[in-house]
Amino acid sequence: MSPSYFFSHFELRTGERILLRQGEIVHLGPRTFDFLLCLVSNHQRVLSKDEILQTVWPGVVVEENNLTVQTSALRKVLGSQAIATLTGRGYQFSLPVKSTADVQVASQSKHPTIAVMPFKILGEQFDLRFLAEGLLEGVIALLARVPGFLIISQASTQMFQHSEASLGEIAEQLQVQYAVLGSIRPVGNLIRVNVQLANAHTGQVFWSGRFESSPQDGHDLQEDIARGVLSELEPELIKAEIAHIRRQRPHNLDAWAHYQEAMGALGQHGWSETGLRNARHQLENSLEIDRDFGLAQAHFALLTALSRNIGLLPHSDEVQANALNAAQKAIELDSGNSEVMGYAGCALCDLGQTRQGLTTLQAALRLNPSNAQAQVAHGAALAMMNELEKGIAQMRLGMRISPKDRRLGFWLWILSCFLLRADRPHEALEEAQKAVQHDTRFHLAHVAQAAAFDTLGNAECAQHALTQARTVRPELTIEEIAQSHGKKIAARISALWQAKA
Repeated sequence: MSPSYFFSHFELRTGERILLRQGEIVHLGPRTFDFLLCLVSNHQRVLSKDEILQTVWPGVVVEENNLTVQTSALRKVLGSQAIATLTGRGYQFSLPVKSTADVQVASQSKHPTIAVMPFKILGEQFDLRFLAEGLLEGVIALLARVPGFLIISQASTQMFQHSEASLGEIAEQLQVQYAVLGSIRPVGNLIRVNVQLANAHTGQVFWSGRFESSPQDGHDLQEDIARGVLSELEPELIKAEIAHIRRQRPHNLDAWAHYQEAMGALGQHGWSETGLRNARHQLENSLEIDRDFGLAQAHFALLTALSRNIGLLPHSDEVQANALNAAQKAIELDSGNSEVMGYAGCALCDLGQTRQGLTTLQAALRLNPSNAQAQVAHGAALAMMNELEKGIAQMRLGMRISPKDRRLGFWLWILSCFLLRADRPHEALEEAQKAVQHDTRFHLAHVAQAAAFDTLGNAECAQHALTQARTVRPELTIEEIAQSHGKKIAARISALWQAKA
């Protein structure tokens, strides 16, 4: 694999022979590119004029003023300080440089790092300073709950509030891979917040979003905006990290990379048999590398329990033991991590260990009340214990906390099932339809639709929804529906099944 080099807000891709500035191609002539590559790849030392001429113009007699011309051209692109001329000695590239090899080595020993930079205030409204400081603090606190990422402290990023250092220079000093950049400005009676997620070394923007709110909408405006930023930012951050991982060679993948590949499998294939199987496989790879990776243990326990409960894995003692052991191991390893406790607690409830599962989920919520997964799982556990109204309300709270969550299709399906149990078929149908919209590949969302339509007496639509479920999963059986939706619904679906046959 040909290396890439990163400096300031540029990326030099040697294999593709292109230079990128904040993700946009900078057009260079062939000789100019070769000259830049020669300087960058030897940035640790001074290069003599003869060495450069032999490298860039091999076998060709050229005048030394070609070096002057090429140097001038590159300084116009990179900045006047990018190339140093040392009289009587030669040239040296002056900007700090990192290569893909450096990044890969760092990724094997560290989790990806994020710097949330101070929000810039645009305009003359100085009273926005307090909102900007509160937003910085709020976004850092909420991003800290995203598993596997290290967040640079507010004290460190605020040092650059009035600095003229480039993003690449800041990335070098803070040793970060990603940066969250934002601005605040008044627009009429509204306050507008713009946010970007960028590659801290190259400046490439992965995602940008805009949020508007009125100061009169609520007394806690900064928390509302911070939660809105996070609900949009978290999936994009994970997507960017998965893309970074997939650019690495397979033998460079570490336990964290396999964990992110598991999340990518669910994103690519949804809550289908393929998605769950591939995700569990990547988690197994992660745990082969590091058995003490609590987050992978907890997530493996949960996906194994869920797969068993919806009929994608057998109800065997071995499956039960594997999931239970992983959940217990996760709690032993990382009981202070809300994400770990949330996944492990949900797994325990799904495995029939309801008392310990509820205790674990409550611990997760004490650690972080903003943990949407733990809120939904705790609500589902209450509903399973026939506290339907309380459980349904808490599930909806969890979904409001994270409205863009990748798990929303699965959560909506569960909510639909509990609404049917609570004899609220119209609401059940609405949530089942939302589940299908979020993840058309999830066959059980179609089954829930069929059950709701059937309860409402719409046999034609129920039949159509069941056909969709069987199209998505041709292997679907009535026994699987009994496991996932209960025997009562399975009996009703069986009649539709036979009628279609």
